[in-house]
Amino acid sequence: MATTILEEQKQELEQIEIWKCKQPECKAWTRKEFVTEASPNCPLCNSPMLRSYKHVPVVHKKGNKKFLLGKARA
Repeated sequence: MATTILEEQKQELEQIEIWKCKQPECKAWTRKEFVTEASPNCPLCNSPMLRSYKHVPVVHKKGNKKFLLGKARA
């Protein structure tokens, strides 16, 4: 049976740790890796943020990229 692109994307999800805004009307969130404070405030509405989890699509890194070397700059 053939699968659609949407079904394949649903299969490739990973759970990550995030900080999300405490206010229900605010949709702001950020990955835990990008937060430098112990208890951050929301960058959009300045409310406190809560630790949580989010399922996001898995990103496959493309390898074997070859970079061209340019001339040295003076």
